[in-house]
Amino acid sequence: MRATRTPRVDAHSLDAIIETRRLLDVRVTFWLKCAALLVLLWIVLEHVVGYFANVGFAAVVGIGGVFLAYVFYPMVHRLNERLPLWASVSIVYLGFATVAALALSYVVPLVAADFQTLVSSVPKFEQQAISVINDPRTPILSRLPPAVHKALESAPNQLGTYMQRDAAALMGNLLGAMLSLLTLGAIFIAVPVVSIYMLLEAETIKRTFLGMLPSKRRDRAKSVLSELDEVVGGFVRGQFLIALSVGIMVTALLVAFRLPYALLIGVWAGIVDVVPYLGAVAGAIPALLIALTSGSVGEAALLMLGFCAINQIEGSLLAPRIVSKTVRVSPLAVIFALLIGGELFGVVGMLVAVPIAGAVRVLIDNVRPPESLTNAEVEPGLTKAPQSEVSPLSTTSDVTVSDVEKAMEELGDPA
Repeated sequence: MRATRTPRVDAHSLDAIIETRRLLDVRVTFWLKCAALLVLLWIVLEHVVGYFANVGFAAVVGIGGVFLAYVFYPMVHRLNERLPLWASVSIVYLGFATVAALALSYVVPLVAADFQTLVSSVPKFEQQAISVINDPRTPILSRLPPAVHKALESAPNQLGTYMQRDAAALMGNLLGAMLSLLTLGAIFIAVPVVSIYMLLEAETIKRTFLGMLPSKRRDRAKSVLSELDEVVGGFVRGQFLIALSVGIMVTALLVAFRLPYALLIGVWAGIVDVVPYLGAVAGAIPALLIALTSGSVGEAALLMLGFCAINQIEGSLLAPRIVSKTVRVSPLAVIFALLIGGELFGVVGMLVAVPIAGAVRVLIDNVRPPESLTNAEVEPGLTKAPQSEVSPLSTTSDVTVSDVEKAMEELGDPA
C-alpha cells in the first residue's frame, strides 16, 4: 500500500493560520460582548424605567431631581471655584426660587385667565368654524367630497363638546391633583431637595463608584463617566433652553398676528417641547384652528409658514448648536428613540429616551470607537455636497475638492 503523504506546512503559513484564527476569535468575542452589553442594558432599562412607571411619585421625584441638578450644576460649579459647596448651592437655589416666584406670580394668572376665556368662547368658535366650512367662497373646503365636508361640519360641535365637558373636568382634576399634598410635595419640596442632595453628594457617589473598581480601570471609568455626564447634562440644559426659546417664539408669532390666547399657546408649546421637536407642532394645531375661525385662510397659511420657520429654527439652528454637539445623536435616532420610549414607557420613556440613546452611544463608542472611513472607501450614494465636487479623501460628504485645496494652500508655505 502507498503511504498517504501529509502536506508540509512551513512556519510562515502556520503563523498566518494561527493569526487568522486569533483575529476571528477576537471578532467573535467582540460581537458577543456587544450583544451581551445590549441585552444587559435592555434588562436594566426595562426594570428601572418600568419601576418608575409603576411608582409615579418616585418617578417625578427621581427624574425631576436629576433634571434640576443638571440645570443648576454649571452655576454651582462656577461659584464653587471660590465658595464652599453649601454656599454655592444656597445662592443658586435661593436665586432660582426668587425668580420662579416672580415669574409664576405674573404668568400663572394670565394663563389661567386665557384658559377660562377660551373655554367660555367655545360656542362662538363653533359657529365661526361652521360658517367657514360652509362658505362657498372657501377655495379648498368647497371642493371637498360631500362625506368629508359633512365630517368637517360636525367636527366643531364635537370639539366644542369635548372642550366644555371633558377639558373642564380634566382641568378640575388637574387643579385638584396640584392642590394635593403629594403633588405639591413632589413639585415644590421633594424635587428641589433631592436635586440639592445630588449636588452635595456628587463627589461621594463618584468616589464610591470608582473605589469599587480595580485601579487599572479607573482612568477609563472616569472618562466614560465624564462623557455620560456631558451627554445627560448637555441634553437637559440644552432642551430646557430650546423649550424656552420655542415658547417665546410661538408667543411672539401669535402676538404679531394679533391672535388671542398667545401666552397660553406659547406656554403650552414650551412645556410640550421638553420632548424634542413637538413644541412647534403642539402650538400650531390650536393656533391654526383659532386663526381659521377668527381670521382668513390666507392668514392661517401665513401662520403655518411661521410655525414651519420655528420648527426649522429649532431643528436646524438651535438643536444642532445646543444639544446635538453634546449628545451626538442623529435626528433619525432621536425620532426612533422617542417612538420606542413612548411605546414602552409612555411620557416617562419619551422624557428619558434621548439621554439614554446618548448614553448607549457613549458606551458603544468606548467598547469600540468607530473608524473614520473616507468617501472613496464608503462610496456613498447620496452626499451633502454635489457628488461631482466631493473630495474622495474626506471622511464626510460635505467637504469638496476645492475646500481641501484651499485648506492645503492656507497650511502651505507663504513664500
